[in-house]
Amino acid sequence: MTGDREVQLRFDSAYHYVVNNMLMSYENMDTMLALCDEMASVSPSQLEPRQISLWAYSYALASSVYINHNELKKGLLSIRRGVQISDSIGNKMCYNRCISALALIYSNWKLNDRADELFSRVIATTDKEDLLSTANAYLANAIHLVNTARYDSALYYLACIDSLKIAPEDMLPGSYKSVDYSMRFYRGWCLTEIPDSLMRGVSLLQGLYDEYHPHKEEAVAFESVCYRMGRACELAGDRSKADVYYREAKDLILTRPLSFQVFETVDPLMNAFLRENDSKNILELLPVWKKIVEQYYDNQLNGMLAYYSVELDVAGMEKQVIQVEGKLVQRRMEIIILILVVLVLMMAIVWGILYWRHKKRQLRTLFETLMRRYISWREMELYLKSEWEKHSLPPDVTVVEDGAETEDDASQPVMNDESVADAKGDEFYRELYYRVLLVMERDRPFLNPELNISLLAKAAITNRTHLSNAINRMTGTNFSTWLAEYRVNYAIHLMTHNDAVNVDTIYTQAGFGSRTTFYRQFKQLTGLTPKQFLKQRVS
Repeated sequence: MTGDREVQLRFDSAYHYVVNNMLMSYENMDTMLALCDEMASVSPSQLEPRQISLWAYSYALASSVYINHNELKKGLLSIRRGVQISDSIGNKMCYNRCISALALIYSNWKLNDRADELFSRVIATTDKEDLLSTANAYLANAIHLVNTARYDSALYYLACIDSLKIAPEDMLPGSYKSVDYSMRFYRGWCLTEIPDSLMRGVSLLQGLYDEYHPHKEEAVAFESVCYRMGRACELAGDRSKADVYYREAKDLILTRPLSFQVFETVDPLMNAFLRENDSKNILELLPVWKKIVEQYYDNQLNGMLAYYSVELDVAGMEKQVIQVEGKLVQRRMEIIILILVVLVLMMAIVWGILYWRHKKRQLRTLFETLMRRYISWREMELYLKSEWEKHSLPPDVTVVEDGAETEDDASQPVMNDESVADAKGDEFYRELYYRVLLVMERDRPFLNPELNISLLAKAAITNRTHLSNAINRMTGTNFSTWLAEYRVNYAIHLMTHNDAVNVDTIYTQAGFGSRTTFYRQFKQLTGLTPKQFLKQRVS
């Protein structure tokens, strides 16, 4: 009995430590993991009746710590074990809390259908007389709704928690502090995303910020509070104040251990810096942002892999039960069934490996596309500006610019408001046209005499129809005329910046296929022959 009492005291101490340090877990992760393993290893026969439900719920706490430590499969197995134990002992409160924690894990892994299903089940079966269990279900569902941008619904469930009127003394001190922190943060987040409630959200987040700012280095997810404050100030029109919070969020992220869990903060923070062309902060955050994005998508893959791996293990266990029952029929049939099961499992594993390799390639392609979009605007702006300054022409030479109208262009189609497509289409073609400009200025494919619209479309990662429409919409000319302008401008650049120029051979350097085509298009675009242009430059 003395040994059991020591186990009980030790269990209480470990449980309270984990609960009270969930918000300050960066510096004591190893201790948290050790205590979670210790609680899981305790036999329930050694605990008091009041501790049995705590023992079952400790699997949910352990799951949270394991997942924070990127041990995804161990975390998923732990929470499912908590669900199983709480169901077996008939503890409905603990069962619903474990189901809520499991639903949040599925939500983080973007298994939203599974998460919605579990939250619906929990809320429908929660005992409304059990205020703590009900509040836990509402809060978990609100977090899921915020992560899926359903802010009005999230505010509804947060308001439901307020209506329960739970007193702080009804909860463990650490648990109440964690819940209060989460509710204030997510309510402030939701309010700042609703225009009519913006100032209420700013006030709520400001209070949370002021309270935890003195120990911001230890507070979990405080960089999210800083970013949300900056986002709220930006929406309110106070850009200078927003920049202060954004920089503070960036500095906190740079001091934290790299973790995919800050993706929801670091990704929109990078977008905020990109919107303001804040090159200094972009360059400081870019390496960390890249690693966090990679970890995030790896976590999504590993999370789904852990989910299907656990499901496969459960299916395997069910099949083993069937096999044991089949032994009562006939030994020969048992061997046949066992062989079939092994073959099915091998096929499932091979299929799973091939499938996840394919999905990983798709996500990597998505990541590369997103990264290009994030940096292409700034890179393109700086590069085109420098190239334009280097390639600018003397003031006495007139070359047709994109979209400029001359007498020879009178027959060309003129773009006006009536011929422009809807705003969304224009944005697509404008972005595509800028991407094509970047390819032309950076790689200079126009110097290849064999260049055609199909080759250029492939280089710009599009098809020839979109490319043709983009050039026509943005410049009012067709592809051939547009390409000729590039080559003529380059020929003029060569003639302007080189003292010894052979007009009869310069067309090959500018990408023209023949001398005749060069002379014809040069005169058509400048009004002068190449030799007349050189004479005019010399004079």
